[in-house]
Amino acid sequence: MTSNLLNRQVAFAARPDGEPTAETFFIREVPVTALESGQILCRNLMVSVDPYLRLKMYDRESYTPPLEFGETIPGRSVAQVVESAAPEFKAGDLVAIQGGWQEYEIVKARHAERVDPALANPVSWLGALGMTGFTAYGGLLSVGQPKEGETVVVSAAAGAVGLLVGQVARQVGCRVVGIAGGSEKCARVVSEFGFDACVDYRAADFEQQLTEATPEGVDVYFDNVGGEIAAAVTRRLNTFARVAICGLISQYNGQSDSDPKAMEEYLRWILVRRLTIRGFIVYDLHKNHPEFTEVMSGWLREGKVREVFQRYDGFEQIVPAFLGMLSGKNFGKSIVRIAEPS
Repeated sequence: MTSNLLNRQVAFAARPDGEPTAETFFIREVPVTALESGQILCRNLMVSVDPYLRLKMYDRESYTPPLEFGETIPGRSVAQVVESAAPEFKAGDLVAIQGGWQEYEIVKARHAERVDPALANPVSWLGALGMTGFTAYGGLLSVGQPKEGETVVVSAAAGAVGLLVGQVARQVGCRVVGIAGGSEKCARVVSEFGFDACVDYRAADFEQQLTEATPEGVDVYFDNVGGEIAAAVTRRLNTFARVAICGLISQYNGQSDSDPKAMEEYLRWILVRRLTIRGFIVYDLHKNHPEFTEVMSGWLREGKVREVFQRYDGFEQIVPAFLGMLSGKNFGKSIVRIAEPS
């Protein structure tokens, strides 16, 4: 069956100087290879575009190896099994895999997660029931350790992870303040997703708004952006506050704080307020929360947690979706539907 299939892939072309562009990538076609025992051939239906991929474009040490020139861009996907050489799956099954930015992928069956439409819409395996949801759930609960009645602040609150962090915090009894770019995003974060307040970091009086939104200070800060926003929140942290550093998107394109004293000031607050600050990667927490799928799917069914997707259609939209997400054009999780299930 595989001998007649061609696979379109988005591959890495050049390390960007600053913001990535369309020229950072190229599209190619390669033949699909034959299956080996224990493998399944999957056709990607929906692919995820994620901020961490920008870090992989640097040739430097990080928590994930840098992309090599010509490498297919990785990423999570929801796919349909086309052919199986493993007893666990049959043709037609839906799975969540590391399918990458391509039309087909062959994976070992043990690396595929069965998608159960009875639990939730299959797209949720790229959102609340996938890496995005576990990042929000595990990062907040394991690293932030919120307690009922505390104030949780989350940056990039209108993004895929941020929206879920705020809703998880509400489920454990916290007051939740978001930070997002623009009054429209802030209004939606509050009215549609239950945040108690949301502050526009682009506003001239951002720090004053943040102070007014956190009258009793901040107990937990879930940081997705770093930079000047993180510095402003740090000044609002209470004694013994916890900071979960999930991402630094404000610096992904090479930006840095211009103030050489910024780190000294940050260290001063760590000492004065006795802060606990921990960076984390979702895979660090994988074994901490075996209850995740059951709890999150229950919240979804009961309407206690909502999802929103910035959906693009067509294989050719993968790169534009990624570039738009990096520039803050998305609200919620950015996904690209590249095929329909058969």
